[in-house]
Amino acid sequence: MVKKILLWVLAVPVLGLQGIFLLSLMETQEVKVDLPKPHYQPKPTDPPWLAQAVQFHGHLGPWAVSGIRFGAAGRRAVGAEGYFDLEVRCQGPLQRPPRACFLDGLQVATGATLGKRNIHWEPAEELVVWVKNTRTGQTAEVRPTPSFWELLTAAKTKSQPSGAAGPEETHHHDHAHGLSGAESKQDQQDPVEAAARQIAVLPEAKILTVTILAAGEKLE
Repeated sequence: MVKKILLWVLAVPVLGLQGIFLLSLMETQEVKVDLPKPHYQPKPTDPPWLAQAVQFHGHLGPWAVSGIRFGAAGRRAVGAEGYFDLEVRCQGPLQRPPRACFLDGLQVATGATLGKRNIHWEPAEELVVWVKNTRTGQTAEVRPTPSFWELLTAAKTKSQPSGAAGPEETHHHDHAHGLSGAESKQDQQDPVEAAARQIAVLPEAKILTVTILAAGEKLE
């Protein structure tokens, strides 16, 4: 309190109104914004971008990580910086989580967002991602490999809860991982998180293919 009084006494006569303005800025309290805490325990082998992705999505899952790999590959292929110089279109069986988490990964990797209206999804049986550089018009088509589906199928099988779980419970099961710290042990590798980490570091050719479309070529 004494320091504040001395600052006012010394600064105001010397700096006048400018001093009053500067002192008022110094006394302004910082606005506190609490972001939600994701369910994620980082490992030394995790790539740095994984924590940023989990902060957006909320937990570490293979579908969100897959969306990141696909989006990053497409953006790099067309030479887009991201956010504002691209459009992303996706089709596939992504109606509900956990598959719908793929769309979160696409947003993280490309910067295209629902708010900017430069990412679009439509339901289809086949998963395909198109990333278009709006400055050059160049479009990349990204498709999964058979190995990709094998990884996702294995992760789903390992993560099924024991007992007579219905299809709806199994479908949403990967969103329950890590929700209760008391029930999970840090020294045990969650099968869903293990699959996500595997997809995060696998060579690109193992999980996806990228094709640059010819100018004027129609999307499916």
